[in-house]
Amino acid sequence: MLVETKDGNLGEEDISRPYVHEVVKDEQGNTAKLIVQKGTVFQKQLEVPLDRVQKIVPASKREGDHPGYVVLDIDEQEARTLNAHRVEEIMSEQQHQDSMLNEVERDLPTAEGVREMEARRHVHGHQDDGHDTQLRSSFWLRMLGPGFLAGMAGNDSSAVASYSIDGAQVGFGHLWLMLLSTPLYQVVQYSCARIGRLTQKGLAEVLSEHYGRASAIVASLALIIANVVLITADLVAIGSGFQLLTNISWIWFIAPIALILWYLTVFSNFEALKRIFIVMSLAFIVYIITDIMVRPDWGSILSHTFLPHIDFTFASISSAVALLGATISPYNIYWQVQGEKEEHRPGSTRQKLWQAFGDIGVGVVSGNLVAYCIIVCTATTLFTHHKTISTAADAALALVAIMGPVAKYLFAIGLIGAGLVAIPVLLASTSYAITGTFGWPSGLSKKPWQSEGFYLILTAALLLSLLLAFCHLDPIQLILWANIISGVLAPVLVVYLLLVGNNRKIMRQYTFGWISNVLLVLTFLIMAVAAVLLFYGLLTGQQ
Repeated sequence: MLVETKDGNLGEEDISRPYVHEVVKDEQGNTAKLIVQKGTVFQKQLEVPLDRVQKIVPASKREGDHPGYVVLDIDEQEARTLNAHRVEEIMSEQQHQDSMLNEVERDLPTAEGVREMEARRHVHGHQDDGHDTQLRSSFWLRMLGPGFLAGMAGNDSSAVASYSIDGAQVGFGHLWLMLLSTPLYQVVQYSCARIGRLTQKGLAEVLSEHYGRASAIVASLALIIANVVLITADLVAIGSGFQLLTNISWIWFIAPIALILWYLTVFSNFEALKRIFIVMSLAFIVYIITDIMVRPDWGSILSHTFLPHIDFTFASISSAVALLGATISPYNIYWQVQGEKEEHRPGSTRQKLWQAFGDIGVGVVSGNLVAYCIIVCTATTLFTHHKTISTAADAALALVAIMGPVAKYLFAIGLIGAGLVAIPVLLASTSYAITGTFGWPSGLSKKPWQSEGFYLILTAALLLSLLLAFCHLDPIQLILWANIISGVLAPVLVVYLLLVGNNRKIMRQYTFGWISNVLLVLTFLIMAVAAVLLFYGLLTGQQ
């Protein structure tokens, strides 16, 4: 017999459905509780008291093989507190009501409690100042979410390689592109956040529902191929970073790293996972430190940042294409829509959108600042000394001759941090694309047994990427083909953002304004031209 809840909190729409595994009786032979099981690989058992059963619908012969179902009184908040695995006992109805009353009393103190807090604040004024500071810092930490992580994850190993190569090839010549790409990146990610917040659906779900499943499938297939290739490249990059630090072959590091990242992504709750990867993002500070150490010409840097220096050689154009493609990526588009859907923000819809705008702004500026610092570093050192590189690891080794051994270690730490932050976002966006296309529940805020299909896809993508990494494929060719696929898919997704964002049936009164539309059209034109130039280079053999 199947199991349902009023809000579908146990993963009723998943590839595996919850069902009554066992009926437990008391000493008198009366039914005492039900053992509900969910999941095939990620199994979970719930011991449910009989008073939490709302309705029992027996099987009907007229409905064919329908086994009947049981409706349980388990709300979304209670489901969110359940563990990721193991057997767990659901509270009785009385215990559940007492728990809810305790929460209300804690959140809404009595008049006496308010007077006591005011007296305590008067006596301990200085302590409260410290408490207020702690609350403000806690607010900023809570505000950082999918937007910040997207900005950091955008600097994965392929992006770090693109920025390093750009600086080594054209010096400061493309710093103005980083300034140009910042508002474009902001508007793309914020458009995604608006869609996720207002529709409460992932991008693949929206495309499938309003523009046909075929469009969602084509976009998802392209994204999956590109993401698996990028995850493979990131695993190799993390291993290469550890090899630079330890002189032990990178091959020994990728499996343990993959296992650790898989466990954190699958079994950590979303808030804990967010904090872990925000801390990991601190590794990018090493690129700022490296910039200070190389003592660049800041006058020339500012000049190239605010005054465009356009070079029409193919090497310069292709490098610019790679730089823009590394900044606005398809996987971050999928991630941002779903991430905003899952992010719990206080206030009205308009307040939530402003918080998302700030979250994304911090991520975009931080991510582009890291990219900017990488270009400045390699331009100051490698371009000046006419050194050519093919990967970020090459850049780290080349810097040793110019800056000494410390450069290798700093660049290696940044490379490791880039991969650690990017891989979970790549895995999640891959799974979002597939589950959204087929209407399965998804989300890192869900437990693995609640969204088993989502986590199985995530696991399969990581295993495939790990297998490809062990095949010793050329990482440069991997990144090249991933960038080709992403370069074609990104402008198509920007068009979909425009279509969805201006559809009143979907967005209601929150359709995109003219500024967003103009910037999105400009983004599409730039990325479409970039894709054409990329294919021109491939066809003429100039890549």
